[in-house]
Amino acid sequence: MTLYERLILFDDLQPVDLILVMAGRMERKRYGFDLFHARLAPRLVLSVGRFEVSKMRWLDLPGFQDLVQLRDRTPPDERHFFMSFDSFGVRIQKAKLARWNTYGEALAFRKLISQEQARTVMVISTDVHLRRVALTFRRVCRDMPVQFVHCPVPSELSSVTKHSWWTRSRDRRFVLKEAVKLIGYKVILLMPDWVVRRLMLLKNDFVG
Repeated sequence: MTLYERLILFDDLQPVDLILVMAGRMERKRYGFDLFHARLAPRLVLSVGRFEVSKMRWLDLPGFQDLVQLRDRTPPDERHFFMSFDSFGVRIQKAKLARWNTYGEALAFRKLISQEQARTVMVISTDVHLRRVALTFRRVCRDMPVQFVHCPVPSELSSVTKHSWWTRSRDRRFVLKEAVKLIGYKVILLMPDWVVRRLMLLKNDFVG
């Protein structure tokens, strides 16, 4: 339980300029859309990985068919997308990740945030992923006037739960992998920028 607590991070819900939802588990996107409908932000951005597109149909979100069409005409190694929702509708674009990992996603988000001129940004992910996410955004966006708020998917909606996590093989793998990656990120992100980029953009699961 102590290990789990050291990985999680959460801030109080509050109005922000933009909600960002990290790629991965579907419950992250569902929760992000719930907060968007609750008017906590005027804009929502979902990060959608290549293997998530087909699963998005179960969320019944506007723009799904457009997302499928964009996926089908995009080369497999470029299939990562940002779906943006606001009062004007839905916009879908290629994310152009330098690497499919948390660091690569943060780099792509940085460009998006600068274009939107957002000053307060809520980042949503699984609770045990958020401390590493926060560490990465703090480094990648350290020269930007942006305040980040970190909000985990509530336990009742999450596929990973703190209670007796060590008794479930799937949760055990996820939590232990996050612990190892957090240590790796802490070490690497202390290095000079050129070293960080070289290490983080390697094709290595250690920094996924």
